[in-house]
Amino acid sequence: MAKIRITVLSHYLFDEKMKKMGLNDNNIENENKAFISIIGTPECLEYYLDEGDTKHFFKDHPNVLNLDFDDISDDIIYDGHHFKTMRIGQAEKALQFIEDNINKGVESFDIHCRAGMSRSRAFGEFIYRYCQDHDIDVDYGDRNDYTTILNYGVLGKLNHAYWKKYNLKQYEDGNTEYPHDIVEPPIREIKLRHG
Repeated sequence: MAKIRITVLSHYLFDEKMKKMGLNDNNIENENKAFISIIGTPECLEYYLDEGDTKHFFKDHPNVLNLDFDDISDDIIYDGHHFKTMRIGQAEKALQFIEDNINKGVESFDIHCRAGMSRSRAFGEFIYRYCQDHDIDVDYGDRNDYTTILNYGVLGKLNHAYWKKYNLKQYEDGNTEYPHDIVEPPIREIKLRHG
């Protein structure tokens, strides 16, 4: 099996890397790479983070997944504004995207959220667990304390999507509950590479 490299970046570093590589919507599909871009919902970006100009670097492509949800584990209303967590439909779409690109033999996943510290790390952790039969390199930059800020709500939804897809009998019986260790799975040591 080919090696897969997972790189988790902040939004700023992701955009800078794409510009440096000369990638845009006209040539992105020629790359043997996959890209996952996560930004907040418009309400979060405009009110709470004051980042109304934040947007995805690429449009959607077979190797580009753009998701909009806030860095929370559960929906909340704060100061009259509704902030939204990842939806199970988004997790199911993400699972299909990851599977499709792995099956196509992509060499890497570049993933970003606002700071590269929570939502994107949950995606990196999920892909790492999903690809256990591959040789994986994971690059979280110089942040070795990723386990303290991993968004378990996002990881739980991705795991739930996987569980739902591959354990359909429970759903046919009307049982939509899933084991606790799917939501908060034990942390395993992963290989970190800098640079």
